[in-house]
Amino acid sequence: MNDTSHMSNRLILLTVKENVSLTALNAETGDIVACVEVGTRQTAKPHEITLSKDGRRAFVSLYGSADYGSNIPDNRIAVVDLTTMTLAGHIDLNLYKGPHALVTGTDGKIWVTVDGSRCVLVVDPDSWEIEHSLWLEMPGHFFAAAPDGNTLYVSAKEYPVITEIDMAARAIIARIPVPVGAQAIRVSHVGAQLFVGDFYRPLLHVIDCAARQVISSHSLAGVPGWPFLSPDGATLAVTTYNEADDQGFLELLDPSRPDERRSLQLPGEPFHVLFTDDSSHLFVVQADGMLPKVNINTAQIVEGGFNAGGTMPEAMIYWTPPA
Repeated sequence: MNDTSHMSNRLILLTVKENVSLTALNAETGDIVACVEVGTRQTAKPHEITLSKDGRRAFVSLYGSADYGSNIPDNRIAVVDLTTMTLAGHIDLNLYKGPHALVTGTDGKIWVTVDGSRCVLVVDPDSWEIEHSLWLEMPGHFFAAAPDGNTLYVSAKEYPVITEIDMAARAIIARIPVPVGAQAIRVSHVGAQLFVGDFYRPLLHVIDCAARQVISSHSLAGVPGWPFLSPDGATLAVTTYNEADDQGFLELLDPSRPDERRSLQLPGEPFHVLFTDDSSHLFVVQADGMLPKVNINTAQIVEGGFNAGGTMPEAMIYWTPPA
């Protein structure tokens, strides 16, 4: 039973693979106020989240049975009514399999990478119909939306290219070469640079968006997962992992000087990061379900961490109930 008595407060929304849920935590206390089962245990696990333009619904990709690799893909996007914290239903993508990254366009349409079908889809959030498909020619996995509201970048884990999309034209306009396949990507707040995690090596690449080329590469302690920028733009936080040693890291970089890096060893493998509004702290989700809180200035874990209520959380965003 979902406890919605604290819904006046801002929440943290997480996808949690163990219990195939969209879980909501009170952003101040960490109390679990809702746990909405959106997938099918063991076979249809939730990965990424985007919100409807009015903030009343969450769209959650059901990627399939695995995190990546030998995945048995699903073909659905779960829709959650956030005002009641209930499952509204599933968008059936039919033959398109392996939905992963999600972005809401300025017109409210939902963009989704479909890894298994090597496509990007545009879905109407109200009719739940597919309006458009773009053939990527490779299994695009992650999105990064530029601040202009029109440019969307797609990375492919095992292919050395970033695809640039004009969202208004719904067309691919460029393919940017990278050294090897890429993990998650992030556009700078002014849209001038794209931060790209290397798929195989402990490296972060920086792309000049105007020139559409890699301009520098920077060493990390582990292979990168996700880069995140603080609200003030002063900190680039990258979650990394050394699989051989089973050691996770949170790496804090100056985005204007990425070689200036501080690495914090974590108790578990990290995934998404969520900054506080004042950019002084962040939460980082770990595979064990813990969300340690980190002081940006000291690069240390401090009191105030939370628990996702299950293992293998991935995505994490803030949500404030609409007035």
